[in-house]
Amino acid sequence: MLSFKNKYILYLVLLNGLLTTLLVLEGRAIFETAHPISGMAVALVIFLVYELLVILFMEKKGKTMPVRKSVNVFLGFKLGKIFLSLLFIAIYAFVVEVELKRFVMVFIALYFIYLFFDTVFMLNWEKDNKKKIIYDKNEAFIA
Repeated sequence: MLSFKNKYILYLVLLNGLLTTLLVLEGRAIFETAHPISGMAVALVIFLVYELLVILFMEKKGKTMPVRKSVNVFLGFKLGKIFLSLLFIAIYAFVVEVELKRFVMVFIALYFIYLFFDTVFMLNWEKDNKKKIIYDKNEAFIA
């Protein structure tokens, strides 16, 4: 059976693969040139790496933090992701300047897909940690 961390990394890689496949198959229907498709591919890689770092950090350091602090750290990661996304859009707008309106709309859709993934991850991570805390307390109580 896969560990919690490995399961979510697998889900993240599958999500990224599905979105990349959709981008390759339907990118020409959305965009007129290949520049936005390349930009979206870079955005998907950035989202994948960022989400992997969040999962690995929360799995490693989150267990030793109080619940309130772990939620604050997770929300800090999400704020960092917003700034990173805005920076990426600004750089794309400055450098490429092609089909910016469509690019931003698709980028925001991808952002919300990953935000949904993040929310599900955090909810399940909290449930998993609460089960472990209750189990550890019961073990200490019995011993």
